[in-house]
Amino acid sequence: MVLQSLVGPKRVKNKPIKSFFLGIIYAAIALVLAYFIFPDDPSISVIFLTTLAALPLLIDVLTLEQEEEKDNLKETKKRPLIKEHLDVFMIFTYMFFGFFICYIAIYVTFPTETVNLFFSKQIETIISIVGPGGFFAMPEITGALITSESALRIIMINNFKVLLFCVLFSFLYGAGAIFVLAWNASILAVAMGNFIKRELAAFGELIGFSGVQAYFYAGTFGIARYMIHGLPEIAAYFLGAIAGGIISAAVIKTDYKDPKFYDIILDSLDLIALAALLIIIAALIEVGITPRVIS
Repeated sequence: MVLQSLVGPKRVKNKPIKSFFLGIIYAAIALVLAYFIFPDDPSISVIFLTTLAALPLLIDVLTLEQEEEKDNLKETKKRPLIKEHLDVFMIFTYMFFGFFICYIAIYVTFPTETVNLFFSKQIETIISIVGPGGFFAMPEITGALITSESALRIIMINNFKVLLFCVLFSFLYGAGAIFVLAWNASILAVAMGNFIKRELAAFGELIGFSGVQAYFYAGTFGIARYMIHGLPEIAAYFLGAIAGGIISAAVIKTDYKDPKFYDIILDSLDLIALAALLIIIAALIEVGITPRVIS
């Protein structure tokens, strides 16, 4: 891809912030192409085209990470600590938020008819979880979903499924977890964007905020609402994606008889274990803290 040739994996690893802007560009191009190629229902096509654009670069990044890890094992004889994968973690993080910023900007600023077309499947998914009253009206979007131990179990099972998909997609397709991450970025953008629009309408009328004040208030409130538990949850998915990608690159390029291969596998399992811990923490925060802080 042209953008990949301009910004290679080494440049992105040295300055992960570049992946944020690439994420915005990838998502924006995907939105335009999906609209013209699949005008009747571009919602899934947006995610697919975003993934298609990002995949080559991320595969190269994960392959480079696996090679650097193997070289590190030759020199130090020690498995790398999780912090040594921080640059790749930040690449996934910045790119995810690039997708998210692009999607939510479209959702908040474009007319309802347009966003319903671009994000129809995402809206259907959210409604299937919270019901139409939780999406179109003002009741708590998580509502009764987070008021019992059964809800905690449901949230954890769902999030562990997503983590599993992140690991498997990256293992099978190199960096295929970016599809899951792009989808989750769009879900988060729709949920938060819908919340911001409702807050703008409600508080603008109630308190008489000006346009800028209302956007600032609703945006801040929306971010706090979802990011308190969303950040550890998203971080877990990134770690799973990195682990799956490293294992994939190791399987393709490493001799199974080489003991360093098993060190790389163990390192990836460390990442998955940390991801699982973050999933549990995120679920506990979503059930026990978020409803009390943001009510």
